[in-house]
Amino acid sequence: MAININGPSPTQVGANKSHKNDSAENVGVQKSGNGTENASSEDSVELSDRARVLKAVENRVSQLPDIDQDKVDSIRNAISNGEYKIDYDKLAAAFRRFETEL
Repeated sequence: MAININGPSPTQVGANKSHKNDSAENVGVQKSGNGTENASSEDSVELSDRARVLKAVENRVSQLPDIDQDKVDSIRNAISNGEYKIDYDKLAAAFRRFETEL
């Protein structure tokens, strides 16, 4: 299961916008004993090494094209020239893996 470190998106089912707004308004604010609010400079967030790596990977993946056009073109040319070979054993194994994951 993927974890979104940026919080829920507005389109996610069950996203509570009012809760999100309430928590965003209270960041860096502390209430003193008499109920008044004071700015707090002590609050900080530090990401783990794993979170930093995942964020960097996410940024790089988002910059990649959705389709590897060079690979598509090479497969298209191989099919057109009658040179595309299908490994039926590998294909069957992929189908079996897919079926067992369901």
